[in-house]
Amino acid sequence: MPNTTRQRAGRIACIVLGAGIFILFTPFVSFVFNSGSVIGMLTGLCLLLGGLFPARVRTIRERCRKTAAGRVILRVFSVILIVFSVYALVVTALVSRECFVSSVDIPENTPAVVLGCKVNGDKPSRMLQKRIETAYTYLTENPQAIAVLSGGKGDDEDLSEAQAMCNALTEMGISSDRLFLEDGSETTAENLHFSKEILHEQGFDGAVAVITTDFHQFRTGLLAKKADLTVYPVRARSGMFSLPTFIVREWFTLFGVLFGK
Repeated sequence: MPNTTRQRAGRIACIVLGAGIFILFTPFVSFVFNSGSVIGMLTGLCLLLGGLFPARVRTIRERCRKTAAGRVILRVFSVILIVFSVYALVVTALVSRECFVSSVDIPENTPAVVLGCKVNGDKPSRMLQKRIETAYTYLTENPQAIAVLSGGKGDDEDLSEAQAMCNALTEMGISSDRLFLEDGSETTAENLHFSKEILHEQGFDGAVAVITTDFHQFRTGLLAKKADLTVYPVRARSGMFSLPTFIVREWFTLFGVLFGK
């Protein structure tokens, strides 16, 4: 294939791929706006601009190659890009596998921990509502099980995430006697640690069912191991179009979990 034909094909691929990624990560399609959305849209925009203005990209690259400092910058950038790309692919595969792996058999009436999420004023966010609905199904199918509702109150929330979940579940018919509130946590690690203490107070020291969103289960599993807690995943589905945004966000959120103390 002649160089000009390959270059044209490359430009078209960058334009199509860039536009597709940009659209996929926009809040109008993903229904969410977070760091993953921003990074996804910027990635798509860079690919799109690279395909639309290849001459400008080549000019910048050639200018960098004319100086020793510029060549060093290009090499360092290339190494960082390769390493990060490999890391991102591995994390994406691990998180995606946890999203779609077959459900495990959970012993009947295993106690549950429901991890909190954003509350808009005093109303559950879309993601928290999905966790509440999943918790309702689990508690209905396991009528003797208790649940620890875990999540504190943010500065922009009118009530704690735990209280928002309790309000919704009791309105749906779940007895408040089965629900225990953990409203002091601010992170997933604290969710698990504080919930473990409540379960211990209630006489439970074995494995627990952890109800959270699918993309969050891999990180939760890692943190559960650090907390010496055996968990069964119960997944609330995030949705096909919002999942990529959350997986990209996990690239950065997981970094501290994987490489921190």
